[in-house]
Amino acid sequence: MIRFFIAFFIFFQVANSASFTYPDFRQCYNKNTKAFVYFGDTRAVAITKHLAVAYSKTKPKVSFVKFDPFLNLYLFYSKKTLKPVRLKSTHSLKLGEWIAGMDDTSLYAGNFAKSGDLLDSFYLQNAKLEANSIISCLCCEVYGLGIGKGSFIGSEYIKRFMSSKNIYYGDIGVRFEKEAKDFIVKSRDPFYPNQLLHVNDKILKINRKKVTSLKQLNQTVLFSKPKSIVNIELLRGKHKLKRSLVVRSRMGGGYVSDSFLEKKGIFFDKELKIIRIKKKSFADMSGLKIGDKLIQIDFNMIKNQNDIKTYFSNTKSKEAQLLFDRDNFQFFVKIGL
Repeated sequence: MIRFFIAFFIFFQVANSASFTYPDFRQCYNKNTKAFVYFGDTRAVAITKHLAVAYSKTKPKVSFVKFDPFLNLYLFYSKKTLKPVRLKSTHSLKLGEWIAGMDDTSLYAGNFAKSGDLLDSFYLQNAKLEANSIISCLCCEVYGLGIGKGSFIGSEYIKRFMSSKNIYYGDIGVRFEKEAKDFIVKSRDPFYPNQLLHVNDKILKINRKKVTSLKQLNQTVLFSKPKSIVNIELLRGKHKLKRSLVVRSRMGGGYVSDSFLEKKGIFFDKELKIIRIKKKSFADMSGLKIGDKLIQIDFNMIKNQNDIKTYFSNTKSKEAQLLFDRDNFQFFVKIGL
């Protein structure tokens, strides 16, 4: 697939361009950019006649309806009637499909490249999109909301965010990955009670439907309500098995740390420094403090959150020793598994 990126400004480079041979998104641009609305300094996209959604790493200075900490999404209400976009399911989005990102002054066209791992982020090939740009198909419907660096949050997550009274995502204590044509259990949460799945289990069906994509598999779990049941059909070695798992509220993922230690009240940044401690949790009772940095688990060097998940997924021990550093003073914390 030819890799390229075209960026052009509507009023200067695209208008009257007779030699333009790529898909023409100008009509969609003129239509969809009417949905932009500002709340203070935050640009948002109208989804209904009175509601707009925006992505932001910082808390807006103006009032908002609700906030999703996993995706950094904010919902705003406008007394003024807005001109909403029409959302289109990303399930119909295919690799290589022409899509475009649109902001106030620019239009970026390219090919859909891949799905990401941000509770489900997507990537527009080679496009350096602004945050809160509109991701449009050629029929002018909108696949999602740009969050910068060529990635965007899909429409399903936006719809769910707007319609849900409470912000939650489902969890069955594992993280999935696609290997060749198979969908496998990549890591296993040791703190998830009555865990029935194993690392390297191949997932065949979820809720009696054949697994056809990582997106389908993840969204089925993420969108399930806590205390509901998810039915899994899997292949373990040569044996086909069926498992019914109770859904619990997910503690990490997206822009929230996802190391499995969130269940113990520990929330990390990318450098494995503690940025939040849940009150009355294991972390709180163990004397851990914000700024403490995790270095090792059982004398194994840990560089990132995936290393934590991998270690916990494969250890057979019933406890682990966590080595932290606090201002060049190192100490161990013992945790049961």
